[in-house]
Amino acid sequence: MRRLRRPLVALGAVSGVAVLLYLSLYLRWPVERPLAYWPIGGQTLGILVGDSPNLGCAVASVDESSDAVHIHAQCWERVVPVPQEGMLQPYVMEVTLQAPLGTRSVYDGSGNPGRLCPGPFPDCNIAG
Repeated sequence: MRRLRRPLVALGAVSGVAVLLYLSLYLRWPVERPLAYWPIGGQTLGILVGDSPNLGCAVASVDESSDAVHIHAQCWERVVPVPQEGMLQPYVMEVTLQAPLGTRSVYDGSGNPGRLCPGPFPDCNIAG
């Protein structure tokens, strides 16, 4: 029995590390992203955010007030960063507001001003 204890402990440790590595590569959490936007209609905005390919982005929520619109565009990031392609993937979405945008300012979920674009993607980019 004593001769089996050491190999079983080693096997358990290796299995535990393998499970943690697997989970760290596949567990994801949402991260707010800067955004660019353009008006599509009176109450609809086109939204552009960028992140790594194959992770996915979505509009989590929209908070409206009389003077501002806060758009929470979130992209899924891995809990443990891994090397990825250096290319930025554009994610284009639409948001329908409860009231016309008018003169209200648009902000991302972190409170940074959104970039107003003259037209839809691909004429719109996040960098400016």
